[in-house]
Amino acid sequence: MARGVVLAYPTHGHIAPILPVVAELVRRGEEIVFYGTGRSRAHIEATGARFRLYSRRHDDFNPTPPTEGLFSDMARLAALTEDILPVLLEEVRAEAPRYLLIDTKSLWGRLVSQVLGIPAVTMSVVFAIQPGSISVAQLVGSLYQGAPPAALIRGLLGLSDYFEVSRRMGSCFRVSTPGIIEYLGNPQALNLIFTSREFQLAGDTFGDLFRFVGPSIPPGRDDAIDFPFDRLGTAPIVYISLGTTFNRAPEFYRACFEGLADLPVQAVLSTGGAAQDIGAAPANFLVRNFVPQLPLLERASVFITHGGMNSANEGLYYGVPLIVVPQRGDQHLVAARVAELGAGVRVLPHEATSARLHEAVSAVLCDLTYRARAAGLAAKLHSAGGYRRAADEVLRFAS
Repeated sequence: MARGVVLAYPTHGHIAPILPVVAELVRRGEEIVFYGTGRSRAHIEATGARFRLYSRRHDDFNPTPPTEGLFSDMARLAALTEDILPVLLEEVRAEAPRYLLIDTKSLWGRLVSQVLGIPAVTMSVVFAIQPGSISVAQLVGSLYQGAPPAALIRGLLGLSDYFEVSRRMGSCFRVSTPGIIEYLGNPQALNLIFTSREFQLAGDTFGDLFRFVGPSIPPGRDDAIDFPFDRLGTAPIVYISLGTTFNRAPEFYRACFEGLADLPVQAVLSTGGAAQDIGAAPANFLVRNFVPQLPLLERASVFITHGGMNSANEGLYYGVPLIVVPQRGDQHLVAARVAELGAGVRVLPHEATSARLHEAVSAVLCDLTYRARAAGLAAKLHSAGGYRRAADEVLRFAS
């Protein structure tokens, strides 16, 4: 038995695919210490891992509203890392783990690995990024696509702040902080990517340090979520969700109402629990704060999503064509990739009018090519191995 420490970004989207991997590692005899915030404690302890509390509150990691743009987010997380790193170094040193499990937004995990000399595994819920796979100019163009000039200016100021904090940490802790490309991918000696090589951008350019293990979906994950499946009927199901971070979007929801009201579909809208005034739903809509996503995707004909990697993977895992309305950052990359592979349609946020959503849903329902392309990707995602293969890779790395 070996000990590992999880130092991931403690939001639902980032820890959700890590939880079944950790549960599998514990089942196989590993001792895992898992850092999080109070909101995730019950989920973490259910895996059998030992919960440790980060020294900052959940809202410090995941502010509402979300940080604007990649560069501003880099500055925020660098400042957060500078604050929590001294305590983390003491605590992790005392645990004496054989390995660390980190993720792409865990700058603090990267630096703990450097300072203490503990090998780390990056568990990525976004596309793998490595130097040479994309240029900084291409990346900025994709991640800030459609943003007003003022937002880009604020982002550049944030980038300046990031490098200033990085300079201080480098001097204090004798570490090297990543540039823009490495920051996004946070590559380590082993990188587990929760998608397939076929869906990955330029998937054939990544070597053995990158293992594409597919989505990490535990059995029965959504069984406890109540939903009136008896009300769905026989019409094609259009499932709509913007995830757990970007779900405060009343204008978008109202556009969905107007655009889909006269279509012969059953729409299911998940608001993610965000309190907001979206008005009365049309007769062909079911609106819930939370829904059992996986059972719905098994029945869905179209999935309108923000394009978070977890959601995109899960939709494609069930062979459902996607209409991706990216909200920020890497979601633009996901949207472009879905459209490039013919498994769905990209609709930029400023284009997401009722008329455009009506058009996109109609096109995806009528053109069976989208369904066929999504089914092809589904086969690759199923064969990638999931959380069990991820656990195999971690144990092989640890030994």
